[in-house]
Amino acid sequence: MSKKRNWLIGLVAIVIIVFGASLFYFKEANKSQSTGQKTSSSSKTKLTNLPKGVKSTDWDLVLVNKWHPLSSEMNFEKATVSGATVDARIKQAVLDMQNGARAAGYLTNLISGYRSIQYQQEVFANVKKNNLAQGMTDEQAQKATAAVVQEPGSSEHHTGLAIDIAGSDAFEKYPNLEANMDQFASQQWLINHAADYGFVLRYPKEKSQIKQTGIDYESWHFRYVGVANANYMKAHNLTLEAYVKALKAAGR
Repeated sequence: MSKKRNWLIGLVAIVIIVFGASLFYFKEANKSQSTGQKTSSSSKTKLTNLPKGVKSTDWDLVLVNKWHPLSSEMNFEKATVSGATVDARIKQAVLDMQNGARAAGYLTNLISGYRSIQYQQEVFANVKKNNLAQGMTDEQAQKATAAVVQEPGSSEHHTGLAIDIAGSDAFEKYPNLEANMDQFASQQWLINHAADYGFVLRYPKEKSQIKQTGIDYESWHFRYVGVANANYMKAHNLTLEAYVKALKAAGR
């Protein structure tokens, strides 16, 4: 009996060891497969077929935001279109987009274009002054102002490549510019067709994209990047931050 019991105990021990080893192997294999899937998934998200000849340093891809502020005014030829000032190189594109909207049955209002750093300083200072007058501390007033007004140097309007444009009916209802202007067909037309004229909706609504831009959704703010870039960004749902990063990663 003793030998038989010892034999059974030994057999049980062997089964446990084999089972444990199998379980470990299974877990490691799963882990390896999972890692492989992640790597594969990651490689799938890598951007390919970037537009030929495009570089991250191109004039129409200049990146200005709170992480990349301008320290001085940009130097470019300015032009007036529909009452707003823009970089002269995008004047025709702005006109073409407005004409395209008109042909589709929508009138548009070009609300603003270029703003100098000095002007932005004045706007920021006035809003902060009003906040201080309401009893806020300097720190509170600064924070409250920065929540609604870009700090001088970090506004994309300094580039002359950004425009605020809205369907006339949408602007009539929301003269202070609100995200839900996109309820109007005129605003949807601008959003959907901007790339045809070299523009992208600069501040989309997806949370991950808001994190990239640092700006909440703005259905009226469009940025000129050129037709090839705009179509690529639209097709891949990219912010300017993500697109410039991809170009740099590609050595462009």
